[in-house]
Amino acid sequence: MPLTAVERVELRPMEPRRPNAGYASQGELLADLSAWADLLLYEYYCRHQWLGPDSDLKNMLGLVVSREEFEHNLAKAAQRGLRGQLTPEARAELDAAWAAIEARIGRTRMRLPLLAVWKRFGLDTFQRQCVLLAYLPEADRKYEKLYAYLQDDMTRRTPDVALAVELLTPAEAEPEAYRARLAGRGGFLRLFDRERLEQGNLTLRAPVREYLIAGALADTPDRRCFDGRTDRPDGPLVIHGETARRLDAALESADACTVLLSGPPGTGKRFQVAHLMARHRRRCVFADVSGGDWQARAEDAALAADLLDACLCLYHLDREEGGPETDAMLPVLEALELRSGKRFLLSARPLSAGLTGLAVELELPMPDERERLELFRSALRDVPLAADCSLEELAAKFRFSPRQIRAACAQAAGLARLEGLAAADRGLLHRCCHRQAIHRLGELASRVPAAFGWDDVVLPEEPKRLLRQACGHIRHQHQVYFRWGFDQKVRYGRGLSILFAGAPGTGKTMCAQVIANQLDLELYKINLSQIVSKYIGETEKNLRAIFQEARHAGCILFFDECDALFGKRSEVKDAHDRNANVEVAYLLQQLEEHDGVCILATNLMGNIDAAFLRRITYVVRFPFPEPPMREAIYRRMVPPGAPLADDIDWAFLAGKFQLSGGHIKNIVLAAAFLAAGQGEPISMRHLLRAAVDELKKNDIVVVREELQEYADLLD
Repeated sequence: MPLTAVERVELRPMEPRRPNAGYASQGELLADLSAWADLLLYEYYCRHQWLGPDSDLKNMLGLVVSREEFEHNLAKAAQRGLRGQLTPEARAELDAAWAAIEARIGRTRMRLPLLAVWKRFGLDTFQRQCVLLAYLPEADRKYEKLYAYLQDDMTRRTPDVALAVELLTPAEAEPEAYRARLAGRGGFLRLFDRERLEQGNLTLRAPVREYLIAGALADTPDRRCFDGRTDRPDGPLVIHGETARRLDAALESADACTVLLSGPPGTGKRFQVAHLMARHRRRCVFADVSGGDWQARAEDAALAADLLDACLCLYHLDREEGGPETDAMLPVLEALELRSGKRFLLSARPLSAGLTGLAVELELPMPDERERLELFRSALRDVPLAADCSLEELAAKFRFSPRQIRAACAQAAGLARLEGLAAADRGLLHRCCHRQAIHRLGELASRVPAAFGWDDVVLPEEPKRLLRQACGHIRHQHQVYFRWGFDQKVRYGRGLSILFAGAPGTGKTMCAQVIANQLDLELYKINLSQIVSKYIGETEKNLRAIFQEARHAGCILFFDECDALFGKRSEVKDAHDRNANVEVAYLLQQLEEHDGVCILATNLMGNIDAAFLRRITYVVRFPFPEPPMREAIYRRMVPPGAPLADDIDWAFLAGKFQLSGGHIKNIVLAAAFLAAGQGEPISMRHLLRAAVDELKKNDIVVVREELQEYADLLD
């Protein structure tokens, strides 16, 4: 049966409601726009040969081509330009309805998403109507079926270019000119999906659809919108005030510009831009452009910025190894269409400008000690601190970025509340700081637990004094350099370097642990086998990596048997001598520039290069222990829980066997295992047997007569 044609009077009325008032909502606006679009589609439907009221489904809606359709298309040119076929009355009705809608739009004071897009992208009437036709299926699903029917294809539920040109081309205009306006890219065509547009379909991009529906854009894993009118940065802006002033000048300038902001990770590049937006109550779209699809991400972020009337901030421009060069990205990012004209490009390394437009280059360095102190004070201003906490000491030890300082302080405050502490103590703050230290020292060094304290040290008073003085060098560093002004006199070489010199087993490694324990720093022992290389330049490369990672870690570097690295430079007789001298010179340079703590131990003081000694802050000599010191070492090596017999003569053991502390440790431990194996407490017999065995390892024979009254204990 033939279809019954819909009557014109059955369509929604075209007279806009409240013609003298603006639109109060987008729904009200869409009601009038839909009525206008319905009349436009109705006129097209009535004048279409195969889709009109008399078609009787002869063409089967794109499933087959009927003979009548083929013959008609062969004999008659395709329909072009609906308005050219309309009667003057119908054309006037459409034009009057559109004019009435625009009049109400002119009186609208509400921020409606559709009107915002029209205004921000500067769309003319044809462009506005194209966006409307593409958006209608999102507002009302009925338009999907209408478009599919009118385009003779049930799979095409959005308008294609041909349909839009036929519907919207003015009566006196050439359709091909308007078809050309929907070709290419850029301008208002950014609103449409590029791939679908190349196929001839007008499909809005996902961010455009989202914005038209919700009036906002939700954050995604690689894109975030910061609204300076309502959002607040993560904390106050404590440092880099000069950079903030220069950013203010760039944003306030009437010229379009690109701000190239560089600095190591965590120095606060995005933090600075967020504060800039908050100060000026502006919006900004932050987008991550790392990865292979960086250009698509950047274009999507630029579109989002234009939709939200925001600035654009792209970060992580640094390319991974094997990826495109960062400098090659800059012209592409500068060419992005952006109506606000203010874009910020952030990277860890300084960017080579090479841009055609105005570029402002700024760099955020890692904070110095004064700035780190201000950051610690700001982050902990609302956190009760124990009396043993020294923020100056934290600032001197941990060369952190602002992000690391904020994270460490937030962790300490949270753990203090969780553990019910009245105040955050020194140990808690140091633990939280160590958790923020990101380094790869484990690949080139091994961590040594700091298990000893001052009570375990058996040394003469002079070495002990030097050790305590070395610890005070770190604790009072801020006072000396910054309060007393010595930073003006000492520009580099502010680190602490200590040389331990003494025979094997005299306690050098133990005292390194004592210092690490007293300073609450981690101790890393350098593996020389992984440092020294037979290949030219590899040793220097490994040393540079160690010192660089140590700066990030805030730890102590411990070079045991350091004479293997810091040996005397010799006369150059061949290439091997030259390379060896280069290695020593490079190590001396790194040691002098390092602003952390280095402890070096050697058994051969005479082999150390004289230039190396000049760069050492403290030289601590470990003497071979005398009998009173050996007796003290024996006693302190026995833990309180170990069972002891009453027959032990500590004074005899200390006086008879001239051994270092390392040997004494071996003797006491071996005696403990002997006693445990026999199910007895540790006695003089076990200690004598362990001492004789220890001496035999060093090819020293103990004759029976030397043991005097204790000789029978060895039978």
